[in-house]
Amino acid sequence: MSLINLDKATIDYGSGPVLEEITFNLEHGDKIGLVGPNGEGKTTLLSIITGALKPHSGDVHKQRGLKIGFLTQEHRLVGNLSLFEAVFRSHPEIGALEERLAEISHDGLDDSNMDEYQSLENRLIQLDGYNFKSRIEAILNGLGFASNRLQTPIEKLSGGERNRAAIACLLLENPDILLLDEPTNHIDYDGLQWLAEYLENSQKTFVVVSHDRYFLDRVAKEIIEIRSGELTKFAGNYSFYEKERGRLDKDLLIKYEAQRAEILRVQDFIRKNMAGQKTKQAQSRRTMLSKLERITPPLKAGDIRIRFAKAIRGGDDVLHLDKLGMAFGERHLYENFNLFVRRGERIGIVGPNGCGKTTLISTIAGKTTPTSGKVRLGAGIKMSYYSQDFKEIDESNSAYEEIHSFDTMMTEETIRSSLALFSLYNDNIFRPLRTFSGGEIARVAILKMLLGESNLLLLDEPTNHLDIKSRITLEKALTKFEGTVIVVSHDRYFLQTIAQKIIAFEPHGIKTFDGGFEYYLERREIKRKNSTHTKLPAICPSSAHEKPATKTSAKSLFKMQKEHDEVESEISRIENEMTRVSELLSEDHVTSEWTRMSALLNEYENLSMRLEKLLHRWEQLEESLQI
Repeated sequence: MSLINLDKATIDYGSGPVLEEITFNLEHGDKIGLVGPNGEGKTTLLSIITGALKPHSGDVHKQRGLKIGFLTQEHRLVGNLSLFEAVFRSHPEIGALEERLAEISHDGLDDSNMDEYQSLENRLIQLDGYNFKSRIEAILNGLGFASNRLQTPIEKLSGGERNRAAIACLLLENPDILLLDEPTNHIDYDGLQWLAEYLENSQKTFVVVSHDRYFLDRVAKEIIEIRSGELTKFAGNYSFYEKERGRLDKDLLIKYEAQRAEILRVQDFIRKNMAGQKTKQAQSRRTMLSKLERITPPLKAGDIRIRFAKAIRGGDDVLHLDKLGMAFGERHLYENFNLFVRRGERIGIVGPNGCGKTTLISTIAGKTTPTSGKVRLGAGIKMSYYSQDFKEIDESNSAYEEIHSFDTMMTEETIRSSLALFSLYNDNIFRPLRTFSGGEIARVAILKMLLGESNLLLLDEPTNHLDIKSRITLEKALTKFEGTVIVVSHDRYFLQTIAQKIIAFEPHGIKTFDGGFEYYLERREIKRKNSTHTKLPAICPSSAHEKPATKTSAKSLFKMQKEHDEVESEISRIENEMTRVSELLSEDHVTSEWTRMSALLNEYENLSMRLEKLLHRWEQLEESLQI
């Protein structure tokens, strides 16, 4: 029997169904990723599963005694308890059991209370209560909370940290089904890796709503797409879904074009024969057309485009951070940090939550004063800053007014089209922004920034709350941007698409990596492996009877150096080829030609695989030459 079964469930608030006669079964062990544009009904579906929302028609059947854990987007802990105590107290049964067992032990065990004690202890063992505190610490550490943060009062945690604490509470509940609505927001890369590994290795049944494509690839065994009120199931992870959806859209486009051609042919017949000898035939065909169910064409990649306002070309030297330092009391986030940024660079800033990424980008934007050092902007540099708290947005305005006041030369049609790219449509664009969700305000703020005349963009977690379509729109816009971009993000796909250089906050300072996000991860993994190698103990000098260590011959070194240089040259060539293909993929005439686009995507994938092998060989040679 299914854990949960939805049979022809419909939600309709009067302006058209949000979900229409959907059928959905959740079986034990299912690992489902739920995708679709914002506003299509993903959270509504989760609310039906929990029972918080009842469908206007249709039935919902649940297995008796089913325990469901639901993480909402606004699920946060509150109060003045410490982080550890708040998580512990979110599971009161264990605390109550421990307290009662302690009372019985204090009073002394005898025949009158032995049965109660044994029953309570069995229940505590069933709940894994004796390991509960160590599990709390392990999960909080995994989600990015250092041990010295566990006693921090909840009221002093950021909103994102409270969200992560709520995830810890939910995982510790041990429910039969996990429903996770955007769990990856506000989690740093290492925390995301931990959560992905936890879900991968867990036997739990779960449904997760996420716009993080890498996360969905890791954890989901099935993808369910909500589109226009209907559910479609894809038996694979997100990459499989993306390919299959592309194939289905291609087929749908063929059918749409065929129907459109037939409609034009029939309309031409009606126009020519309505007043002639074939009037009845013309009338019959007009009736037929009026009853025809029209095929809606899929949104093609070529339809997604944002034109930047033409910015003044700034100097080649965009930014210089000179011995920059920031400290809060005894806590030093960074010190003596130097950075030169050149025109056209796209830089990603990464690191664990709380390490100082937001402070750094805020300092560059002039919103935060450093404790030491200076920020120097180059000649003719005009910045746009996207912050997580949306300080640049007037929430008394509507979305339409906010964009129009920013650029009064834009027509209504252009404003509507631009907002639609970020899933903001119809009368919603005339509502006050204060009635918008955080994700909707984020999309308006990003659009406003993209339409500015800046040549330096500073973005702090721009993909939080964006659906996948909006993320792709932003990625396409930024790859075509001719200025300089500095972005804080934990989104692996986004960083890999955008960043050409990585600034990483590491335990022993800030390090710069002259390569994309995958390159940074490779270097980090090599460093991790090297640091875990067991060092051989020191030994006495060799005696005359011991065989001396073998040395690499000069001839071998010469061969290795020659191969090293050749591999390095080939890496450069491959990277240039990938850049060329990437630029072709972003051109409008290519994105509208499926065959050409498919060929280029295959070429890019082959180049990427070749590059990965070359980088691996280069690292082997580099290590050998340094020995």
